[in-house]
Amino acid sequence: MTPDPGREERRRRRQVLKAHHPDLGGNAVDFIRVAAELGTGRRRPPATPTRLGDEVRFVRRPRGLGRLTAWYRRRRRPPRVH
Repeated sequence: MTPDPGREERRRRRQVLKAHHPDLGGNAVDFIRVAAELGTGRRRPPATPTRLGDEVRFVRRPRGLGRLTAWYRRRRRPPRVH
């Protein structure tokens, strides 16, 4: 187990990841690359084991009035028949 990075190191990592985060206008590919270079910095294992080949997916959800209209469209859509 690696020692806990100092406060300044955590702050620097957070700023770098925030600058590349897709939800904040960054590129998803760059974010994944930077996160891999920095390491995850987790102190405990993930709650669910990850499998080889799992993908990271970023979802953009509508905000404000767009969210309301998207909800209304989903609600009015007829059910799928398989």
